[in-house]
Amino acid sequence: MKGQADTTTAESPPPLWKVRMPFWHRVDCFIRLWLLKSLAAIYFYFRRLVRPPPRRYQPTFVRRYPSRPMLNAHIFFPPNYRAGERLPLYLNIHGGGFAVGNVQVDDRFCAAWTERTGMLVVSLDYRRVPRHPFPTATYDLVAQIKDVLADESLPIDPERITIGGFSAGGNLALSVSQLPPLHGRVKAAVVYYPIVDFGHPPPVKLASRPYTDGPLDKIGMMAWALDWGYVCVGQNRRDPLLSPWYADPKDLPPRIYMIAAQWDMLRLEAQQMIHRLAGLHDKEDQEASFETSAYKWTLARGCTHGFTHGQEGNAAERAYRKKVCEDIYGQAHEWLKSALG
Repeated sequence: MKGQADTTTAESPPPLWKVRMPFWHRVDCFIRLWLLKSLAAIYFYFRRLVRPPPRRYQPTFVRRYPSRPMLNAHIFFPPNYRAGERLPLYLNIHGGGFAVGNVQVDDRFCAAWTERTGMLVVSLDYRRVPRHPFPTATYDLVAQIKDVLADESLPIDPERITIGGFSAGGNLALSVSQLPPLHGRVKAAVVYYPIVDFGHPPPVKLASRPYTDGPLDKIGMMAWALDWGYVCVGQNRRDPLLSPWYADPKDLPPRIYMIAAQWDMLRLEAQQMIHRLAGLHDKEDQEASFETSAYKWTLARGCTHGFTHGQEGNAAERAYRKKVCEDIYGQAHEWLKSALG
């Protein structure tokens, strides 16, 4: 990926079509992906069984919209909401490599976020791979967002719409923002350790990491399987809806706050994208935090992919991640307040 900024900044980069991989590679990806989905389903089931979420982290109510009646939308009202008040809207999209998890994964974050910010939070789900590859998730979300914005029972201020997401959800937040009904209406996006470029295969991303002596990269072993499940043969890997790295800045939200993890194979592509958007691709220290009138960047040092949701490690490691998250969430809140005016 080194040198990427020199080769992909053209307004209309040439298509890069996904080719069919060898048979045994595809078999390996199939097994890995379904094993991941099965283990994740078991893990989430028993975690909720053993440690059900406290009532304070449950949504105000759950709704299914007519465009996607098979999907749940979790809606969170701030605790101090007053009837008749119009609220800024924060659309949240969960991660999971486009393959695992569901809308419940982010309930704790969403409940805390509405309490912190006073925003109305609508957390959305989407169908997952391998049964539903790109662009299914994007259009699942677009359809539901149309329904949400047309829902007169929700006290939405249409002039104060923001969006955010984690990992795959960060990718999808930037994807749906390019399409109606959000294009030109969403004021800002907050994306956490997103995948923004499917144009480089996993081995290239792993080899291009600025640090190679850190902890095991969590998604490195699953990267090929997720790529196999999400990107169909013949798909242009540089489609801006798939790889927001290649989107025209005018099609993206006018303000973007991008957060990456230091020990993450996705870190470099996010870092390069936000610096390019801000016109800082020649900045000497690209790890350092920055904020311009439209863009903001934070590198979560000492953290791996998924650090906002991780439960592993000893007490000191968990306490460190909690501190990092509190600092970043606080920055995101202040940044969004300035974005919304």
